[in-house]
Amino acid sequence: GIVVVHDVGRDPDSGTLFIALEYLQGQTLDKATGGRPMDWREAFRLTVRLADALHHAHAHGIVHRDIKPANIMILPTGDPKIMDFGIARVETSTLTNAGEFFGTPAYMSPEQASGEKVDGRSDIFSLGSVLYLLVTGKRAFEAPNVTGVLIRVARDDPQPPSSIVPSLPPEVDAVVMKALAKNREQRYADGRSF
Repeated sequence: GIVVVHDVGRDPDSGTLFIALEYLQGQTLDKATGGRPMDWREAFRLTVRLADALHHAHAHGIVHRDIKPANIMILPTGDPKIMDFGIARVETSTLTNAGEFFGTPAYMSPEQASGEKVDGRSDIFSLGSVLYLLVTGKRAFEAPNVTGVLIRVARDDPQPPSSIVPSLPPEVDAVVMKALAKNREQRYADGRSF
């Protein structure tokens, strides 16, 4: 569920660092959905695969920090792969300086939005935001500008998905809202439990 890294190094002539990645065919999740809600069962199937991939990364001490639809490739088989670990860091490293954040505001966790230290549960929050989009067709934390999005991420709970798509079963609300808990202690502890 994670793009394969074939090689890393430095070009001897230019000194440029490089990462040689697996070439993936398919569409990114944002293009595959076209802004429409998908069947919740398919959304959950994809999320299970992605949560398992995140569990693997977290077990190796890596936090992605930018889980979003554009960083998820849907292969022709229908399987998802997480891409773009460009801002990922080892959990024990310093991830931000005061006042800095990395990631995409609409999908980042409250602790990431406020520049606090992140861990695997931050990726769980981001995956919960992706799942919200998949089942509703809407972003969980929509606002007219980046500042508004960050405020909503930090302070506001989104509407339960079933308030947007009434045909969703209550269990969908329970799973999504637990992943989107503001307090990381109240989220799923890891990708496997998600």
